[in-house]
Amino acid sequence: MNVRQEALKSGYLLEKFKLFHLKDDSPKEYEYHYHDFHKLIWFISGEVEYHIEGKSYKLEPHDILLVNRGEIHKPFIKAGTEYERYVFYISPDYLDEHSEGEDVLDLCFRMALKEQRNVIRLSPSKSRMLYETVKLLEGADKEEVYAGEMYRRILFLKLLIELNRCCISSPEVFHKIARYDKKIVEIIHYINENLAMDLTIEALSDRFFLSKYHMMRKFKDETGYSMHQYVLEKRVLAARSLILAGEGAAIASMECGFRDYSTFSRAYKKLLGKLPSEG
Repeated sequence: MNVRQEALKSGYLLEKFKLFHLKDDSPKEYEYHYHDFHKLIWFISGEVEYHIEGKSYKLEPHDILLVNRGEIHKPFIKAGTEYERYVFYISPDYLDEHSEGEDVLDLCFRMALKEQRNVIRLSPSKSRMLYETVKLLEGADKEEVYAGEMYRRILFLKLLIELNRCCISSPEVFHKIARYDKKIVEIIHYINENLAMDLTIEALSDRFFLSKYHMMRKFKDETGYSMHQYVLEKRVLAARSLILAGEGAAIASMECGFRDYSTFSRAYKKLLGKLPSEG
C-alpha cells in the first residue's frame, strides 16, 4: 500500500458522522492528506496553523474549520503546546439524504468552496449557542439511553442547521485573513475547475507565465504535493465521484482528463486500492 493510499484509508468513515474530542499534549507531525468525506473541526486551544489547498490559517479558539472532501490539508502545531479540538467526520451522502429542496445541509461546505475560505469565526453569542450543541452531542455519545441514536442525529442536524443559518445571515463569518501565494492558489483553482483540460507542466507554465521549475518548486512548498501527483489524484477522485453517481467508468475517466483508460485504471487502483469497476 503506498503512502497516499495509506493516508486516505486511515481516515475511512464507517458511520454517517463521527465526533471525536481530541487533546494532544505532544502533538504529532502530520502528512499532507485528504479524506473521502467532509471534516469539521471546532478548534479549542493550541498554537496551530492549518494549511488547506495552498492557504494557511492561524487558528484562534472556537474557530470552525471546514475541510471539503478531497481537499488537501495539514495542521502545523507548535511544539510544547496542547492541541485540543472537536473533529466531525461527515458523510456527504448523509447530508444529501437529509436535505430538502433548496435547504441543503452541506451549505456551509459549499459556501467555503465559493468563498475560497475555510475558517468560520462567529460572534461570541452565536459561538456559545453552537458550542452548547457540540457539548450535548459529546455527552449523548457516551450514554446508552432510550432513542439515544435518534437523539444524536437530531443534535447533529440541529448543529448543521444553526451553522448554515449563521453563514446565510452573515457571510462575513468566513474569515478572510489567510497567508497564501496568490499565483499558486490561482493554479490550484484552475486545476480543480478544469480537470478535463491539458494540465501538463508545460501548459500550466505557459498559462500562468511562470518558469516550469519555479512553479513546480513553489507548488510543492505550498501544498506538499508535486504538481503531477496533485493533478492525478484530483482527477481520480473526481472520476470516482462520477462513477458513484452512476456514470460509466470509461466516460468518467475521459471527463476527468484521462486520455487512456488503462492509465486511469492503474492510477485508480494505486490510489484507492481497487479497480474502477469495483466502485
